[in-house]
Amino acid sequence: MTSVVENVDTSVFEGELGCCTTTNGLYVELVTKIRAYLPDANLDQITKAYCFGAKYHKGQSRKSGEPYITHPLEVAIILTSMNMDLASLVAAILHDTVEDTDATLEDIETNFSKPVRDLVDGLTKISKITFRSKEEKLAENFRKMVLAMASDLRVVLIKLADRLHNMRTIDNMPVEKKERIAQETLDIYAPLANRLGIYGIKSELEDLCLKTLKRDVYRDISKKVSGKKDQRNNYIIDVCKIIEDELKKYGFNLPYVYGRPKHFYSIYKKMMDRGLDFEDLHDLFAFRIIVDSVKDCYEALGVVHAMWKPMPGRFKDYIAMPKANLYQSLHTTVIRPNGEPIEIQIRTREMHQTCEYGVAAHWGYKEKSPDKEHGGTDLTKFSWLRQIMEWQSELKDPDEFLEAVKVDLFEEEIFVFTPKGDVVQLPINATCLDFAFHVHTEVGLTTVGAKINSRMVPLKRDLKSGDIVEILTSPNQKPGKDWLNWVITSKARNKIRSTLREEQRNRSRKIGSELLNSELLKHGTNLDKFNKTKNPEALSKFAKESNIDDVIVGIGYGRLNARDLLDKIYPKTEQTTPGLKPGRLDAETHANNTRKKAKNGILVDGIENVMVNFAKCCFPLPGESVIGFITRGRGVTIHRTNCSRALDMDPQRRIAVQWAAEDATKLGGHTTHLRVTAQDRHGVLAEVTSAIALCNANISKAQIRISDDLMGILDFELTVNSMTQMHAVIKKIESIPSVVKVQRVSSKPD
Repeated sequence: MTSVVENVDTSVFEGELGCCTTTNGLYVELVTKIRAYLPDANLDQITKAYCFGAKYHKGQSRKSGEPYITHPLEVAIILTSMNMDLASLVAAILHDTVEDTDATLEDIETNFSKPVRDLVDGLTKISKITFRSKEEKLAENFRKMVLAMASDLRVVLIKLADRLHNMRTIDNMPVEKKERIAQETLDIYAPLANRLGIYGIKSELEDLCLKTLKRDVYRDISKKVSGKKDQRNNYIIDVCKIIEDELKKYGFNLPYVYGRPKHFYSIYKKMMDRGLDFEDLHDLFAFRIIVDSVKDCYEALGVVHAMWKPMPGRFKDYIAMPKANLYQSLHTTVIRPNGEPIEIQIRTREMHQTCEYGVAAHWGYKEKSPDKEHGGTDLTKFSWLRQIMEWQSELKDPDEFLEAVKVDLFEEEIFVFTPKGDVVQLPINATCLDFAFHVHTEVGLTTVGAKINSRMVPLKRDLKSGDIVEILTSPNQKPGKDWLNWVITSKARNKIRSTLREEQRNRSRKIGSELLNSELLKHGTNLDKFNKTKNPEALSKFAKESNIDDVIVGIGYGRLNARDLLDKIYPKTEQTTPGLKPGRLDAETHANNTRKKAKNGILVDGIENVMVNFAKCCFPLPGESVIGFITRGRGVTIHRTNCSRALDMDPQRRIAVQWAAEDATKLGGHTTHLRVTAQDRHGVLAEVTSAIALCNANISKAQIRISDDLMGILDFELTVNSMTQMHAVIKKIESIPSVVKVQRVSSKPD
């Protein structure tokens, strides 16, 4: 193999490899760019990769008609702008060989190295698996890329370069495919580039997506920006000189100041977010001041603010509180004397390097020594990367995994504080409940209330940067389904879903045991004896489940029928009691047990200890008339007989229920909701809560607001033993002079 020299002789690649002037020209460009930052590197591997790729891609063309090898060469050239190491560049040249040619991963390792093989493997799409949909294929491909990224971030950097070149050349694709790829890029790859801090690639990807998805909008913005190009360039030069001269007056040694117009997608977003026309936008430029130290950053900020008035609420300190992608800078927007706002970013040279190269600035890609391990990912620096590794192990459904990544990683951040002053970084629009789960899963699961800046607020209240957040917990609290509407972070959503699923499984296990035991009693046995004397594995086999627990849960869900399964275990002659309609409980079989105590305070069709749950639309209490409905997977749901929702339910699922007189009022733990309307005066809340406490009722949740007519509305969620106790609470509250009205309501306080 001929070594790469200063004047590259490309004739060696022609003939058998079929390389043309275009591909050889790209190869020379690649070598030249590598030499610019790795002047002493041995580039034989680059030459070998070019020959290998050209050989295996020979005869393949892109939609444009160009030889296919031009694409991987262009990808490698993009990576040189990030000063990537040789292994990354070799992998970039080879990244499509395993997927699109006869080359194998073993061929890659034999001819190059295991690190190159691992990079190519991380980039190879899952093309040999049959997927249910394009969306699932996308999710699985992204999951694989993330797994590879966690061990070596170079995988995603190569992937981003690959996607960038594909977007640059997307015009030759069919319209439908172009739009699908562009939307996928806008949803996943541009935000991922942003998360990795590679703003150049992020901005170009967004502009190319806008050009593909909204071509007319792109052309209009492009035309308007180009129409005043000279005027804008002069404006940028003038502002930069003013800032430089002012900084030099204060002793700054050769500060570097430059400006740039904002990219088209950013302009488009501003127009959409603010509902403005292009002509109404003024902050179309971003100016950057590059200084020597962190101290200089803050001093330069003082100079700028002394020169031009800062806009309130537009200052952000990403030096003290860096973004998750390690980005650091001071951001401020100031008003010039002509009334135009301009955005200014101030950072050190090291911070600027991170901004330009993103994560690539934090890895040893410079081939410092032959034995050095390159590309290892420092998970301690990238908390978001640790998070997606947790998700990929917890979320087996690829669509849920992709949703988690899209929702949590690609949002703008806010910074809030714990009461001790610790900084917590969350996505914009995160709520108090998101904060609680960020602190700790157990804190989230047991949250009963929240305070923002020492004031009680609903759990679903959005947080803003600078808020001090305190979470109140109770060991008796459990998450409800409505919590899923109050969170936006994937960590919170996934933990809530997981807990709800486990509770659902436990409920189904309980009712499944009841139903299976009921059928076993007809055969003269019970569940305990069956597990000892019969073969539970046989029942699992008939049910096509892995174990007896899954069978019981399946029966509880209503997916399996206990009687049908037992008919396969027991001959018909073994039955001692005629079968009943599936799903109904046989009161006569258990008549001798009806006098036992009911653990949940309810007798269902004369049978105690059946799994029940109390409807959250009406919250029935011991002492009032109730009715039950068999609910798939949840046993029997208890409603008040006058509940409007119960009146609309299927009468075929209705079952007789009643309170167990001697047990119901002793158990406690029944929820009810009261709304108190009172005069808005000092101390009324304390009087109402004291009245509730005097009746030995417990307040689970509370919400206070002022109505339009300036009356205080106090909503309480209470835990009481019975209707009698609730009436006592109402009577006690009504005796307070400031109270206008007390009523029982169905809705819960937020």
